[in-house]
Amino acid sequence: MRSLGNWAISGALAAVLLVAGLPALAQKQPAAPAAGAPAGDFKLTGFRSANFGMTADQVKQAIKRDFGIGPEKIETAQNGVERTQILAVTVPDLLPNGGPAQVAYVIGFRSKQLVQVSVTWGGGVNPQLAPAAAIEVARMLQNYLAGVGYKADTIATNLAQPDGSVIAFRGDDAQGRRTILVVGGVAAPEGQKPAGPPVVQIAYIRDPQNPDVFQIKRGEF
Repeated sequence: MRSLGNWAISGALAAVLLVAGLPALAQKQPAAPAAGAPAGDFKLTGFRSANFGMTADQVKQAIKRDFGIGPEKIETAQNGVERTQILAVTVPDLLPNGGPAQVAYVIGFRSKQLVQVSVTWGGGVNPQLAPAAAIEVARMLQNYLAGVGYKADTIATNLAQPDGSVIAFRGDDAQGRRTILVVGGVAAPEGQKPAGPPVVQIAYIRDPQNPDVFQIKRGEF
């Protein structure tokens, strides 16, 4: 379950919007919607044929349609703290020159439905991913996301973090569903080394304001 362990780490990283930065993305770039996708009209429904609101069994069927991977090859795990279920598969060639990528589907604690999908390159999924390749993957995804049609007033790009990390893209659709692209392990604050190997992750989140996870209610302890 090594790859799922890596997903748990990288998923937490995306949740707090922290990923190691890269100078090549340091220049702010405007995000212009592509032709046929007016700004704000885009609706984030999930990832490929896996749509938010699907049950775990429906997600497994979507994985089969999208990648030809049967249920017997899907890794499963439980997040002991959030009490969510994770279904994960490794896809060898999701993006050119990106190497293997892990696609992780999160089934919510209360709804038992798909609430988040994260795709990860590098890190524990592929420690051999070179920094230049990580930057290339991040640029491809950043350029793609800039033209999809997220609400203009929600878009942020190339946000450097104190630990040397960068949020390459963050944006919401009209329903408040969010996409976050982060990249790490290719740069660090002066005098320090990157915290780990190069890693790129994109996360699609159904309801970032109300995460479907287990929480102890106020007054219970």
